[in-house]
Amino acid sequence: MALTSLQISTAGRVLARAFHDNPGFVALLPDQTPAQRMALCTPAMTTFVHAASRFGLVELIEQSAEVVAVALMFAPGRYPPPALFELMTAWPVICTGPLRALRFARLGAYMRKHHVRGPHWYLWFLGVNPEHQGQGLGSQLLRSLNQRAAKDGVPCYLETDKPSSVRLYERHGYGVQKQELVPGFGFDMWFMLQATPGGR
Repeated sequence: MALTSLQISTAGRVLARAFHDNPGFVALLPDQTPAQRMALCTPAMTTFVHAASRFGLVELIEQSAEVVAVALMFAPGRYPPPALFELMTAWPVICTGPLRALRFARLGAYMRKHHVRGPHWYLWFLGVNPEHQGQGLGSQLLRSLNQRAAKDGVPCYLETDKPSSVRLYERHGYGVQKQELVPGFGFDMWFMLQATPGGR
């Protein structure tokens, strides 16, 4: 089912609220206050949701017709996406200014360099509205993803910059393939693989 414009915009705001204080976004926008980071992240995340709905897969959890949790993912063979996806997702980043856009591009190139090879499901973003965290919504989205991978007989891959997220993913069968201090940014990145299709 196609997402409505309201679902896309609300999902983008959920992801912005979930990610704007993550170490990666703080490192990308080091001169910004939390409110300024939120203002910059919201249009970018909204565009990411829109692009993923066209070229990947978006799964939402809604409560009382309100989006409260979001997962953006790509099926086997769908990542990296085509050039139009890159153009769509680059525009809101470019609008943040040339120096910030360059930092985003450097980080993106770093993550693509470490991306796992072979058929897999890729979890690009998973975020839960802060007011709804601790309710098991992230686990619900992970179980859904793992079921997709089990059906296809392939592993799931993801990256995270938060130790608390590492623990969540480990509980769902993901193992750390590599942990590294991101060169030039000063925060740790964990590259994780759910090697047994399906997990928990």
